[in-house]
Amino acid sequence: MLAMLVMIVIGIIFANSIVDIPQRESDLDKMVDDGANIANSLLSDGYDIANWRNGNGRIGISSSGKIDTIKLDELATLVETSRGYLISKFLLGTSYDYAFYFEDKQGSIINGRAYGGIALKEDLNIVDAENIFRMVRIVFLDNNRDGKGELVKMHLAVWDIGKEFTTSKNVCQNAENFNFCGFLDNLVPEYRRGCCNEWEFCGVPPACDLP
Repeated sequence: MLAMLVMIVIGIIFANSIVDIPQRESDLDKMVDDGANIANSLLSDGYDIANWRNGNGRIGISSSGKIDTIKLDELATLVETSRGYLISKFLLGTSYDYAFYFEDKQGSIINGRAYGGIALKEDLNIVDAENIFRMVRIVFLDNNRDGKGELVKMHLAVWDIGKEFTTSKNVCQNAENFNFCGFLDNLVPEYRRGCCNEWEFCGVPPACDLP
């Protein structure tokens, strides 16, 4: 009888929490789609380059299948400001943050920089993102405009700004709504404290004592 009661309580606490799983998968699918669209746009010829800064045209940094360094420089200038970066996201049709950089055959970062939401490739390691999607395309780049050029890797990253939570908001809210915080604390005390610190359920931070 007691075991059945425990299972019922657990079922109530965790009811609907599995909604988080398909929602997360849906978010990731959207991010992957946006990443592919951003890459396709960047590797297109684009148009109306003079009006990118005004929110018009289409961003594309290629010409005749090759990276056009003039267009790349124009995009680099655009994203130097917060306003310009937001405009670039609008023109690329995404609400996610993005950045890309080029890597040569020796593994060196071309021009020593990234373009988009970060200035350096290393900054991707400290991005406060809940989800991040990365992809690589092989492109032709004539960086010094000597007419030769080479095949290089274009690394693209797309991410959403947020915090990686260790608890589910639904679980924590259910525990508080049904007065099961004490039960959750006995079952998994670290989880109950996480509910408090991350969602302010089952306690008030920073002390997070049981209500």
